[in-house]
Formats: sequence, structure tokens, C-alpha cells
Amino acid sequence: MKLRKTKAVQIGALLVVGAILAGCANSSSAVSMKHGSVSISNLQSTINAITAERIATNTMPQNALTGADLVRAQLRLKIISFLLHRGASEKGIVINPAEVVANRAKIITQIGGEAALPAALANASIAAADLDRYIEDIIIQGSLRPILVAQTASDQDFSAALQKYVSEIGAREKVNLNPRYGTWVVATSDINPVDATNGAVTDPAK
Repeated sequence: MKLRKTKAVQIGALLVVGAILAGCANSSSAVSMKHGSVSISNLQSTINAITAERIATNTMPQNALTGADLVRAQLRLKIISFLLHRGASEKGIVINPAEVVANRAKIITQIGGEAALPAALANASIAAADLDRYIEDIIIQGSLRPILVAQTASDQDFSAALQKYVSEIGAREKVNLNPRYGTWVVATSDINPVDATNGAVTDPAK
């Protein structure tokens, strides 16, 4: 799907995201954990980069997330990435930088060359600065598979085992989310959005 917004609307989208993040100015952390944190400025940089990539390449992914939904999704990815790296450390998994370089080269070849990378990143909602970290997360997941499940296990079984392991790490790390972003759900390693109505509006189906 191609972007069909005017420049003014595009800039407006950036300002909306900035306002969402600026609303958390009472704390420098978007999330804090026992062994680390994600700063609001780090999250801001990622959101700005993704939005800029979409505008620069005139690319909008199908069912693209924007505004608060994009912020929340990227924050969740950063938390899970941190937990994966903690899990790798616990299991003695060491990431070989050469493997990251090789995987990056493979990705670039698959998408048709370096020139195609900006649009591919925009389509995947990945900031260019986060690509190597994204690759590291994939490598860690591959290394965890033979540790968490049997060789004959299905992808579904591995996905469930990985989710359970990440949730366990999240519980130990005591993920403390800035309340303006919502609440962290340990069991699912997900973020429940903040209720802007403070309970004044409820779902009649519940």
C-alpha cells in the first residue's frame, strides 16, 4: 500500500507521536527492569526513524500501526528483545558478530540489494539503527530452540515454549512499564493499552 497523505498530515502524524512520548516527561524511562531499562529518548528515536522511513520511501505497510499503537508495539519489541538477550546470557549463548554480518548480507540479497533496504525496513516497521538488534534476536531464538524443545518439536510447540521462557524472564526482571504506555502483562509478554477514559467507558460485551 502506498502513502497517499499530504505532507502536512505526515508531519502531523510525527507531532502526534511526539506528544504521546512527551507526555511521559515525568520519567526518563519508558520501562525499567531489574537489569536494564529502555529510555523514552531511545523509543522516540525508533518511532521517529520508522515514520521518517515511511515518508522518505513513500511506503506504508499493510495494516500499518500509527500513533499510540505504533509506540506500544515498538516498546513491546524492545522489552522482548531485552528479555531474549537476558535469556541468551542465562543459557550461555554468545552472539558471533560475524553471524550478524552474514545474516544482514543474506537479508540484503533476498530483498534485491542495498538500495531496496530503506523501503524494506519501512515495510517491516524496523528502524535502520535497530536492524542488527533485530537480527541478533532472530539468532538468539534459533539458538534457544534446541535448548527449549526437542528436535522433533513443531514450530508451534517451540513458539509456546519460547513464550513461556520469555514470560519467566520477564517475571524475574520485574518489568515496570511507565503507566502512560499501559500495563505489562507478564503471562503474555504484551502491553495492555492505557484506558484513556479511566473506566468511564466499558465494553458492554464484557
